[in-house]
Amino acid sequence: MLDEAAYFLLGNIKIYYYGLHIALGALAAVIVLALCCRARRMPAGAAPLYAVLAMPLGVACSRVLFCLLDGRFRGIFSLRAMLCFWGGGHSMVGALLGAALAAVIAAKILAVPARRMLDMMVPALLVFIAFARVGEQYTEMLGRSRALVSEVLRQGWLVTGDEYALYLKTYVLEALCALILAVTLLPGLLHGKRDGDTLLSAMLLFGCTQVLWESLRFDAHMRESFVSLQMLLYAVMFAAALLIFARRYAKRLGRGWPVWLALGVIALVAGGVIGLEFMIDRSGISRFLLYVPYVLLLALPAICGFVFKKRSNYA
Repeated sequence: MLDEAAYFLLGNIKIYYYGLHIALGALAAVIVLALCCRARRMPAGAAPLYAVLAMPLGVACSRVLFCLLDGRFRGIFSLRAMLCFWGGGHSMVGALLGAALAAVIAAKILAVPARRMLDMMVPALLVFIAFARVGEQYTEMLGRSRALVSEVLRQGWLVTGDEYALYLKTYVLEALCALILAVTLLPGLLHGKRDGDTLLSAMLLFGCTQVLWESLRFDAHMRESFVSLQMLLYAVMFAAALLIFARRYAKRLGRGWPVWLALGVIALVAGGVIGLEFMIDRSGISRFLLYVPYVLLLALPAICGFVFKKRSNYA
């Protein structure tokens, strides 16, 4: 952890507030998972088994992905440095991959469909993400935007600052978004008839929104120049969900055009986002104006995905 990160002492032990939020988020996630498993009548012990698997796998995958993709870490890359995970340096995408792997293993042990177990983890992980994002405020580094230049956003509870500039608290937006998605997706999980739909819907919505938040973040975490590497991984997340919904609809129709349309949407969004990212970083155009088409572009795959989902379920 950085020297500026806030902590308190428990005896002679430093307890970082960020780490405490991670621990509370993990606890809240297990509670949410247990309630969801009970509502869906999953086998007894599903939530504890998942928790035992997800925590070490989440930490391991999170650390490995960070070490492989963070530009600053490559300068000290070694197995010994990778194992010093208590010094900080983790990837949220890696944590989610580890959690998904744990769900697949738990499903195998419990003899239930893997897609159903993956659905169960969605609200729990979103709650965990909300806790983790709130904890970023204590790091003095993570979860803040570029320096604000527009007078529109220079005041209010979403703004923080230091002796150099004012910044947008992107961690607040990400935490609120995660909670909204958890509430939005919960009814589909509890009453859905098709295993895997909750996971795919979460990948679509979380991937699209997180690309936006990663663009707003400018905290040097896993970045190459002005591009966030995690943004690319979130883009892969929503693109995969969109293609799966498109393929499902294409099979119902007996025609391939939904898949080609999905590929066209992905290409359009990718090209548009790259161009906008360049202008946000290098041009003098108002960032407020540039983020309007940015949001509209990211809404396109989400809308297409849910249209494909609805039509494939009822076609």
